[in-house]
Amino acid sequence: MRTAFLSLTAILLITSFAGLSFAADCGSDSYDVSVTNIYADLETCDITLHSSEPVSDLELEMVMEHEGSILDRRTFSIETITPDSDVTKAFEWNTDDKGDGKYTVSTGISKNGCTVYENAYSFVNGRQTIARVTVDDLVPNSQGFSVMITPLEAVVVDVEYMLIDGSDVIYSGTGKKISVHTQPMEVTEDWNVLLENNKEYTGRIKVKLYSPEENYIALSQDFVAQDDVFISDTYEDDIGASATVDGLSQVPFEGSVRFTVSKQDGNGETIIESVTQKSPVLLNGDDETVETIWEERLTTGVYSLVTEVIGNDGDILDVEESIIESDYEASEETDATDTEEAEESPGFMLPTSLILIVIAALMISRQR
Repeated sequence: MRTAFLSLTAILLITSFAGLSFAADCGSDSYDVSVTNIYADLETCDITLHSSEPVSDLELEMVMEHEGSILDRRTFSIETITPDSDVTKAFEWNTDDKGDGKYTVSTGISKNGCTVYENAYSFVNGRQTIARVTVDDLVPNSQGFSVMITPLEAVVVDVEYMLIDGSDVIYSGTGKKISVHTQPMEVTEDWNVLLENNKEYTGRIKVKLYSPEENYIALSQDFVAQDDVFISDTYEDDIGASATVDGLSQVPFEGSVRFTVSKQDGNGETIIESVTQKSPVLLNGDDETVETIWEERLTTGVYSLVTEVIGNDGDILDVEESIIESDYEASEETDATDTEEAEESPGFMLPTSLILIVIAALMISRQR
């Protein structure tokens, strides 16, 4: 009886261990998910996953080790990878270790507790070959990024860039075969995705060198996205004013333009009229003209005009001051004409007399 009990217990234990062993890699043959690119140093890491088929609800675990000690462990949820597409995660390590030597980054991808991919990547800190360039002054903002590359000798590099939201890479690209000779070179690129106002993002670049061996220099910098525009042109006269506004940000500008006209008198400046007009939505590279018509035509005198662009948060993004000189004298005879002229956009008014001359010429031509 005892022998039978021990045998049954042994069978159950073997089955249990076999089940656990199977659970550890139960999905390794079920999902074609792999890591196609990874870069890590003591500060940051980015990793790209690829799947040839649709897969969802994955968990990515990254572990950095040095001399047998775990320095940091990071876990990320990956909701979906569509067929034949990539998902890239980027993040900063939380470690104070700066020692020289070999570091190992272990990668594990699992689904429902089953490992579907695992691998390890190593890098060496310290005692590295002197780079042929230095990478300085990474400046990302709501428009894009700029980075300065200074050569120690002539070199050809690739510049990979990423826009990161939390740990998600939401935009990326690569400038290939960029020649850097004897002078520092500025590399710039604009983001092509919409950004959220007052939200923090991270700009990341990696400069890839091919000789004397393949190597990377990486930099990351945080920034807060904000709407941004500037006034590129204005027009003003005694009938009205207009301003051309140009976008400088991938945060949609949904603000307005305020025109304030004033006249100097004995008591200082008196505001004659202040008008706020809604602007069309603008992004980086867009431009629109916003116009206004004065309620009453400005009579003879010198006026000052302040044109202000008001941002999404009510802040003033740009200001331009100008002067309006008017020699208009109001009279009853010109009231009707002035009313018709005021309905036209500033700078685009055709005199009625010219229209009458054209009509008369056409009539004479027909009679002949």
